[in-house]
Amino acid sequence: MAMIKQKLDMSQMNHEYFDETRILGIMAPVKNYYFIWMLNSFLDFNFSLYTDAPVEMHKKNRIYRFNLYTSTHTESSLVHYLYHNQCDGEALLPELKHLDFIWLMKGDRIADNRCHHMMENIKKLGNVQLVTEITVDQIKNISNLII
Repeated sequence: MAMIKQKLDMSQMNHEYFDETRILGIMAPVKNYYFIWMLNSFLDFNFSLYTDAPVEMHKKNRIYRFNLYTSTHTESSLVHYLYHNQCDGEALLPELKHLDFIWLMKGDRIADNRCHHMMENIKKLGNVQLVTEITVDQIKNISNLII
């Protein structure tokens, strides 16, 4: 009896993980703790550093650790994940290296008008130069966002 090797389709798994998500890219050349403080103070989020699992990239015989912050809503299953896209000159998502932060919203459907309203509020924060929505198909290294 011949054994059949099955290949795991990572692209299918990635797309399933990112079903019902919204992803924002943010250019804000400020320290990550200051950006988190602005979001918590002015936009009423409760972001805190996520320490359960490190977000790491192994490259050039070195380990790069990227900060990840989370914020939850008590009235829904929506979780906000905010990745600092930069670490010592390397980007978690190299194809989006011009962005300082990647904001992933997962766990509950986010209506278009709610997402656009949130983007407009983020744009009003000091030092924010760009807020744009990103689709999963635009991210070559999407698996770097899976925790």
